[in-house]
Amino acid sequence: MKIYIAGSFIDQKRLRKEAERFWDIGHEITGTWLLEVARPIEMTSEEFKCKLAFKDTAEVYAADLIILDNLQSSGGKNVEWGIGIGQFQKKLLWLIGEPSNVFHYIADKRFQNWDECLAFIKKKELHPAVKV
Repeated sequence: MKIYIAGSFIDQKRLRKEAERFWDIGHEITGTWLLEVARPIEMTSEEFKCKLAFKDTAEVYAADLIILDNLQSSGGKNVEWGIGIGQFQKKLLWLIGEPSNVFHYIADKRFQNWDECLAFIKKKELHPAVKV
């Protein structure tokens, strides 16, 4: 299954470890923001942010499942969540942590932490190519 993990950039290292756990059991992670480093020097900050926004949007569209890490409250992660809501018939939406706005209640599944989420996927024996 193709999974996009949405979260705050300040949590990039923590979420990269969570993404690796899904990768290890055969799922594809479409969100390359987890691996991003510095802006190329030939690009202005504005150009770089614009490119990132388009890239992240395309990666959300490519996913079967969007998991929103709501353990922290900042960041553009809610934009990615909104894109997923716009494709509700094509995407699953899972929330890690407590809802912090009305749109989080749309989640197909809610988990208190990443361990619960991973255990659910393992328990259901979800093959990476099969949608939940």
